[in-house]
Amino acid sequence: MNIIKLFKNQRLFLTIQNISEILGINEVSACNLASRYVKKDVLIRLKKNIYVLRSKVNQLQTEDQYYLSNIIQTPSYISLMTALSYYEITTQITRNVIESISLVRSKYYEKDKFLFNYTKIKPVLYFGFERKENFFIAIPEKAFIDAIYLESFGKYKLDITSIDLKKLSYSKLMRIVNRFPKRTKLRLKKIFSIYLYNE
Repeated sequence: MNIIKLFKNQRLFLTIQNISEILGINEVSACNLASRYVKKDVLIRLKKNIYVLRSKVNQLQTEDQYYLSNIIQTPSYISLMTALSYYEITTQITRNVIESISLVRSKYYEKDKFLFNYTKIKPVLYFGFERKENFFIAIPEKAFIDAIYLESFGKYKLDITSIDLKKLSYSKLMRIVNRFPKRTKLRLKKIFSIYLYNE
C-alpha cells in the first residue's frame, strides 16, 4: 500500500518530509521506510534527503535531469557541452554526462543512471546563466566561454570542429570574456581568427 501511494505521487523527487506527508506517518518512520526502500531498490538516494523512485528513472525528461543536477549541488548551472548540445550548437556527445558549473566544489557524481559532473569556478566568473522552466542553464555564449576557459588551463577537452560558431553572438562573447583571464581571451580570438580565415 505504501509503495502504491508513492508511485501515484507526481513529484520529480521525494524528501523525507514528502514521504511523511504522502503516507501520513511521522518523519522518523518515513526515514526508516526510505532506508528500507533504498535497500530494496525501490528508491534511489541521490543525496541526503533527495530520493527518486526507481520506476520513474527511465521516464525522466532531459529537463528533469537538469533540474536534479541543480538540486544535487547548489548553487550550480548547466554549462559546457551539455548546454551547447541543449541549444543545438554542438554535435559533440557528452555520453549522458550532465555538465555543470558550480561555486561549491569540482565533483564527478555517478549514481545508477545519473551522471553529473560539476566543475568549480571562481565567484567572479559565476554569471551568464538564466532560468528555463525549473532549471538554471548558461546562455550559449557563456557555456562556450566556460568551455574554452577550462580548456585553456588543461581542465577540459573541447572539440571546436563540433561547434557551429555561427550560432554564437560574437559581441556577447567579447562582453563575457572581458571578465576572464588573458589566456581565455587569447584562446577565443584565436578560435575566431581561424574560423573567419576558413570562411
